[in-house]
Amino acid sequence: MTSKEEYLITKFLETHYGDLEEKDLIDGKYKTLSKKTSKENIFLLEFKHEQVFVNTKKVIDPILKIFNTDYTETYSFVKKWLSEKYKIDCIDLIGLNPD
Repeated sequence: MTSKEEYLITKFLETHYGDLEEKDLIDGKYKTLSKKTSKENIFLLEFKHEQVFVNTKKVIDPILKIFNTDYTETYSFVKKWLSEKYKIDCIDLIGLNPD
């Protein structure tokens, strides 16, 4: 991934997902990140196994299509952005299609 692609993808993520709201679920075992104006979850955080599930339809697929990036690189980049933006570190970032 080039530095220009990284810049543009960061701009995409910041524009669409830079203001997500955190909500607790099931006694603090899970948290979600979603837009304030929507009930649709963008990220689901599972703390016991340090996993984060991402809505692929909303986050990953557009990046792959718009920027024509590599699948593995895209997941790694979103995982890094999530850590930097929301201070959420995880072992695995796992894609889920909510449909």
